[in-house]
This record gives sequence, structure tokens and C-alpha cells, in this order.
Amino acid sequence: MYKIAVCDDEKIMCEYLQKKVSEILTKWNIFFTITCYTNALDLLNTTISYDLILLDIQMPVLDGVTLAQKLRTQSEKCELIFITILKEYVLYAFEVEALDYIYKPIEQKRLENALKRAVNRYQKEKKGILIQHKNCYQTIKLEEIYYCEVINRKLYLHLQNEVIEYYGKLQEIQKQLDKRFLKCHRSYIVNMDYIKKYESLILTMQNGEKVPVSRLQQKEFIEKMLYYLKGRET
Repeated sequence: MYKIAVCDDEKIMCEYLQKKVSEILTKWNIFFTITCYTNALDLLNTTISYDLILLDIQMPVLDGVTLAQKLRTQSEKCELIFITILKEYVLYAFEVEALDYIYKPIEQKRLENALKRAVNRYQKEKKGILIQHKNCYQTIKLEEIYYCEVINRKLYLHLQNEVIEYYGKLQEIQKQLDKRFLKCHRSYIVNMDYIKKYESLILTMQNGEKVPVSRLQQKEFIEKMLYYLKGRET
């Protein structure tokens, strides 16, 4: 579950950010929790480890920059996004390795782009993908996937002993996969770690299933597959 905190001493702004972030992540089918803090000390003293924190800078008692510096000593992996009217503090964002620095009033596209980068980093770190499957959300580790297949508007993730299906596009899941995955056909992406044999435009996977290779992509696929396997052996 993707854990998010919003910290702004103005309750209206805090709730507004909570609403906008929730709308965007819900649209992307991301499973998340989001908590509002109007007191920076409450966020600093919480025992919850957040994956993403959106921070205002001008706050009483403890300003956003100082809070970010203290949070950084607690967690190196937590992503930080400053959301403020103060342009002069942008250099401090670099010091705490903030993901972005967004000015108020907030532009929808700018917020979406920042959230997209945060989510991509989170999923890459977790080495998995988050999908909506049978009215629930499920994280699938990349190492569990033998190959991906698309039929009409549905994606099928073939694991060792089961197949998980959900609505999606092949190009969307391809962006979430790493270098071990290679597209061999307009409808298939394979995990090269699980290729057992290749013969006559057919891949045999280690679980015994067969995957076709496009004749047009055959040469490029073989070159990339051999290059990957060679690198894996060294």
C-alpha cells in the first residue's frame, strides 16, 4: 500500500490536496492511504513510515524546510514534494533531495507529473507492479511473471502456476517492467530469465508454456535476448 501524508497548516489547503491526490491516484488504480497533518510536529513525531509527503513551507512552530531536513534523517527513501507560494526556498529542495517544488495555485498537470514520478520510483523500488484484480488491489513481484499477454482489452500475467487477468494495455505494463522483460510479439512480453528454448518462432518457457515470436521482430529479439543472457552470465 502506498502511504502518503499531506502537511499544511491551513486545513482547507490540506483537504484540497488530499482530494486532488486521491482523485489522481484513484484514476491510476493505485492502492493508497493519505493522511492530513495541519501540525508539522505531529507529522515529525508519527510512527508511520510514509512513502510520499507533500509539504507546505510557511508553517508555525516548525517550517516545512526544517521539517524536511528532520524527516530526511529518519528516512532516505521517502519522497518529498514541496507545495508553496515561496519561490525563494527552491534551493533548499535540492538539499533534501525533494522530488519536486510546486507553486500555489497548483496546476493539475504539474501535480500529476510529480505524482507519476513518485509512483514510478516507488514501484521500481518495490520491484513489482500494482494491479486491480477481481475488485481488489494486488502487488505482483516482477520475478513471479513469466510472460505478459494481451487479448482485446485484457492483460494476462502468466506466473509459474497461475494466470492473473485484468483490464490494461501492453504498453502501460511495459513501462513498469525492467530489462529482463522483452517484447517478442505485438501481444507478448517475456521474462528472459524463464526462457527454456527457442525454435521456429516459438519460445518454450520453463513452466512449459509456449509463446510466439513475431517474424518481423525475430532478428531484433534474438540479438537482444543473447545480449541479455551474455550479460547475466558475466
